[in-house]
Amino acid sequence: MIAAGRLRELAGYRELLANLTVRDLKLKYKGSILGVGWSLLNPLIMMVIYYAVFSVFLRAVVLPNYWALVLGGLLAWIFFSQALSAASISFVRTSSLITKVYFPIETLPLANVLAHFINFVIMLALLILVLFVARIPLGPSLVLLPVIVFAHLAFTIGLGLFLATVTVYFRDLEHVVTLATTALFYVTPVLYPLDPAALPHGAARFIPYVKINPLTWFLESYHAVLYYGTWPDPTEFTGMLAAALVALAGGYLFFSWLRPRIPEEV
Repeated sequence: MIAAGRLRELAGYRELLANLTVRDLKLKYKGSILGVGWSLLNPLIMMVIYYAVFSVFLRAVVLPNYWALVLGGLLAWIFFSQALSAASISFVRTSSLITKVYFPIETLPLANVLAHFINFVIMLALLILVLFVARIPLGPSLVLLPVIVFAHLAFTIGLGLFLATVTVYFRDLEHVVTLATTALFYVTPVLYPLDPAALPHGAARFIPYVKINPLTWFLESYHAVLYYGTWPDPTEFTGMLAAALVALAGGYLFFSWLRPRIPEEV
């Protein structure tokens, strides 16, 4: 009941949420010459580096159009990691505002996530255009892309709310999140497929462990739709939807439980 009441209150402050999201977008590129162009340039540079290292020099991954798999994975990962890092410190970085003015404070991490999400959607649309120009086949499974994208958003919002709340009580969590996302990057199939034939000899034995990671279900679904042009694995797709719902509901319920104490703790 408490969470439902807070959701109704949040709906009444949707204009504030929109203004905070626009503010975060403007702050992200304030004083920048390229502006939103950095959102595209950054993953492109990373894609070139990873493609050169893993495909050209080390030949660790053997796939046609490997750059497309890397770029799609990087866009999804950059959204998740940057949005999560920003959301996790949203309460502690705006403590003076929280203690002086009453408003639904969940709008702060939500705005952080939504600002990065808007960038992600724009870059994703450009990626689809590039794939089309490069004549990489996009099958009928592309209709599932909005489902994957919004499940990814829900998952990130839930984790962001949870971490923003916990960081109020454990300030060192800000640094733990940075380290954790760095470690998760390498145990999530962002840069490589879970295909034994495309990986170095002996790497296949680690695939079952990588599949335990919930983020794998999201990345594999992106790769299926944007790179392979196939339908996502039903088990992974179902797991992805379940993870999104659990994260969103759990994160919001946890926040609602501790919400009355947050102004005193920040």
